[in-house]
Amino acid sequence: MKDYKFLFLLLILVLTNCEDENEVSPQVEINEGSWVKYSPIKWTHDGTPISGTFCKVYSDEASNALKLQCLEFADKMFGEILAQFSFNDLDDLRLPPENDKINVYINTEHEDNIASAYWGTIFITIRTIALDTNRYEYLFKHELTHEFEFLIEGTVNLGTDVWFREAIAIYCGGGFDYINTIDDLEGWITANENFPGQGNPIMIHVWDDFPDGCDITGYYCKAFDITMKYLLDPKGLNKSFQDVLNVFYDIRDGDSFSIAFQNNFDLNLIAFEDEFYDRIRDFLTD
Repeated sequence: MKDYKFLFLLLILVLTNCEDENEVSPQVEINEGSWVKYSPIKWTHDGTPISGTFCKVYSDEASNALKLQCLEFADKMFGEILAQFSFNDLDDLRLPPENDKINVYINTEHEDNIASAYWGTIFITIRTIALDTNRYEYLFKHELTHEFEFLIEGTVNLGTDVWFREAIAIYCGGGFDYINTIDDLEGWITANENFPGQGNPIMIHVWDDFPDGCDITGYYCKAFDITMKYLLDPKGLNKSFQDVLNVFYDIRDGDSFSIAFQNNFDLNLIAFEDEFYDRIRDFLTD
């Protein structure tokens, strides 16, 4: 059963063309005059958004009932993310100047199937009349975790390495159990023997670092998942959500990711990359 959630994620990623924040356009250009200024996606909406506690739901042609379902669910999921990080200072979230809430765009009619996060806005495709919360819990929490990072850093382009931002979004979404044993890990290494670093996820600093021929996050999520488990588990590096949050804050304050990571995780990023598989072997052995 360990592949169940992973296979569902793959299905979602197929449906969403594996798109994620900054994947298509690593450096998002600011587009003046658009209702969603900090995204390359400039879809129009129906003019009747619904506002909640944290989020405001827009759509092209979703029914009012579906928008209300999505609003209640998005608010709940973002609230759970805030609780995971023990974050209470909502005034410290840096929304874009034009936003008073997190924009959640529910796409029902555009051909593009996406799940993407940008500064102040997430886009999610839903083709059904009603929201199946069991199916979409992981996806909403994943994208809203990215959004939380955007709102802490308060910038158009995130400052963390891709592996780190994807790993924490997967972890907050509920994670997987794909690499759960030494045999699982060795199987991953063997399957990726022709990729740089044999599939070492810490080598994925920017989107262009993904090897040619892999399906981006839908494939590497297996390795991103075990990475964050190692960093936060008491049997691993035994760090915390506060340490992750401090990384975001240090980047906001001008530090590079490598400096922020070393300062908060007491681990040099180059050393972590070099020692990654040995550390994960030890973690899975204990």
